[in-house]
Amino acid sequence: MKKKKTAVVGAGWFGRAHIRNFNDLSELVGICDTNETKLKQMTEQYEEINTYKNIDDLIKNEEIDAVSIVTQPKQIPKIAKKFAEAGIDILMEKPMALKLEDLIAFKEYDNIRIMPGFIELFNPAFAKLLNHVNEIGEIISIASKRVGLYPKRDWDMGVILDLSIHDIYLQEKILGKNKIINAFGVKKCYKDSVHADAAFIILDFGTAIGQIESNWLTPSKFRRMYVNGEFGGISIDFITQQINIRTGIDLQGDWPVTKDTSFTPLKADEPLKREINNFLYDKELEVTLDDGIRALEIALKIVNS
Repeated sequence: MKKKKTAVVGAGWFGRAHIRNFNDLSELVGICDTNETKLKQMTEQYEEINTYKNIDDLIKNEEIDAVSIVTQPKQIPKIAKKFAEAGIDILMEKPMALKLEDLIAFKEYDNIRIMPGFIELFNPAFAKLLNHVNEIGEIISIASKRVGLYPKRDWDMGVILDLSIHDIYLQEKILGKNKIINAFGVKKCYKDSVHADAAFIILDFGTAIGQIESNWLTPSKFRRMYVNGEFGGISIDFITQQINIRTGIDLQGDWPVTKDTSFTPLKADEPLKREINNFLYDKELEVTLDDGIRALEIALKIVNS
């Protein structure tokens, strides 16, 4: 398969992870960032790849099939529009935008691939959960816990758009698209009076309930999900990629018996690499622009509730 010619906009800590994977999976021809120090680091590490401080120069001087935009979310729509108008496929890191209308505007570009970057969908643990979820019968509840230290960046948004949006998307992926009929949460601000640093969210799926706990104040990092059904439960750890399945064997009498099955990967698979490969080469995108719009709509509803 012929490698696509690509570029990455944003050379921060996560942008560098994109750069590494795009360099491995494609012909990376350009890196763009307004920070000269970051560009100098990239030039030293990737001597054969051209670097740019200006988006227009990148598009003008390079032949590009696809681009990944890993910048402040409020800047992503403005940057992405330039690539969309040039007919270049776009991977937009979540939450893609801070205003819903800015993201909806991209529906007019139906001649290119536009993919929101929901990396956890490509975590092998979540993929295995989807493969086994039918074993636990009708789902009763889903609980997600996503906590960690305050990010070292100023993105003008709170923890809901940064962390909770992952689990909003994943829970609806499990229970079916457009199944959330109500969403609300309790939010607490500590760093300022505007952006939530901690949130406890309830998603009403009608036949099931979802709960999401997110904060970026806890010094220990957790990325876990628990799915409970009528016949058992599944728990996954997104960091270790471990999955545990518990099902009932003999639930009658005084001493109910359950069976536990655990899967631990001998070698962890990088979700970002799987995501980028899907964006570049698979016929069907695992995450669509409509999926990103839906997740942002629900997240903003909670933010503004």
